[in-house]
Amino acid sequence: MKGKRISSNVANNPGYLIAFGLLWLLFTCPFFIVMLVAGPDLAGALLGGLFLLVGVAILAAGMFIQFTRMRIGQPQITLSDPVLRVGQTFTASYLHTFPRDVEIGEIYLQLIFRETATYQQGTDTRTVTYDHLIDEHVAPGGTFRAGSFINQSYEFQIPPDGMHNLDVRRNRLQWYLILKMSVPRLPDFVEQLELNVLPEMA
Repeated sequence: MKGKRISSNVANNPGYLIAFGLLWLLFTCPFFIVMLVAGPDLAGALLGGLFLLVGVAILAAGMFIQFTRMRIGQPQITLSDPVLRVGQTFTASYLHTFPRDVEIGEIYLQLIFRETATYQQGTDTRTVTYDHLIDEHVAPGGTFRAGSFINQSYEFQIPPDGMHNLDVRRNRLQWYLILKMSVPRLPDFVEQLELNVLPEMA
């Protein structure tokens, strides 16, 4: 199965980033305040300030992503067949009405094969995720007024030499359709839909 490896994207759910940033600040703010009150410990104050800035950056990233999602809205992605098989060709469509005026760069609809592996490294447990771009279709963007809509359909195929969905201990294989819109001066809008690919040939 051929495919270009791409990086994973957490923009599908900015709530996790916002919650993590708030928790980070909740735990680091008292530490930073204690370091300031304790006395002229420059190294400690700098360390506390660094941790504080990390939390602010995480929180700001989550809020920017959430702002992008508020401007774009919630598109609808549909499949010609909700249950797929290895080697099957299917049609994917997206329909969306923009709630606000917005400028969009390009619009991508991607078929992604995702591998997730969990392994032990000493006393630590690590999880790594790899996204492989199997196919994509790109549509031009533009300036969309509130109430305007887009409606596109594309044909995809689960590769005949591809794998079905798999979820076992320490390993997961998953298929996704990812709709991505580039927005000038803001993080990309990303919406993903998990596909159900059975261990059968089409």
